[in-house]
Amino acid sequence: MVYHSESGSDFVGLRILVGGRKQVVCENERGKRVLLDICDLSASEAKIEDALREGITARNVLSGVMSALKARNIAVEFAG
Repeated sequence: MVYHSESGSDFVGLRILVGGRKQVVCENERGKRVLLDICDLSASEAKIEDALREGITARNVLSGVMSALKARNIAVEFAG
């Protein structure tokens, strides 16, 4: 699932990689893309999607998404 900010300038989405790993994609209005690997393979897609829906409404979308994931005890790492 993907979400755009109300202004349409920010984007977040969840993608499932080979092997079932999950990754959050955040892109801002300047085209800067940040990838977050979900550390816990058992984290449900529903909980992650709830966090993305909450985070996309924040003034700083990346911080909002990270805070929403943390509030749900979903650990992430910046993809390297």
